[in-house]
Amino acid sequence: MKKIYSEIWKLAKLYYEKGRPMDIDHIKWMMKDAIFVCEQENLDDSLLLPLVILHDVGYAEVPKDNPFKLDLREAHMRASAIIAKRILAEVSYPKDKVKRIVRMVSIHDNWAFGENDIYKDDLVLGTFNDLDYVWMATPKGFPALMKILKKNRAQMIEYLENDDKPKSRPFSTETTKKLYLKYLEDRKKEI
Repeated sequence: MKKIYSEIWKLAKLYYEKGRPMDIDHIKWMMKDAIFVCEQENLDDSLLLPLVILHDVGYAEVPKDNPFKLDLREAHMRASAIIAKRILAEVSYPKDKVKRIVRMVSIHDNWAFGENDIYKDDLVLGTFNDLDYVWMATPKGFPALMKILKKNRAQMIEYLENDDKPKSRPFSTETTKKLYLKYLEDRKKEI
């Protein structure tokens, strides 16, 4: 991982340590797979990696509750954008990229409010959305979401198989789609 991303992660991790219990694992996994996707799809990691690293830092500053509640989603996006701007300024990230990253952080969960076109219109934001979704099928994300959603393994598989994401926000890249299908198949084998 590039030094600048390690610097961003070092500062962001302080917030994640105060946020949701699953977030450090979530971000570590996302960073690794985001780098892989950028390599496979020739995407601009200078936008995707900071977005991945910073998108949920705001959970450190909002009440602890179910992150599927819409008011909490909205609050954490606002808080995350403020913190992201501060962290990116601290590492002297290029100003033209900061503005775009902060904007993406501030809207990264807008799908929960019915806004799906923003992910289709921006390859970086769409790829981020793919990875954030794929997390639910990963070895650590699957049990974390089972707990939040109060589902057993079979119910969680059914939840993922019936989710409307593939229709409302189709995968932005073949690589993210393949990753999702592989992780989901692995979870099915565990049942």
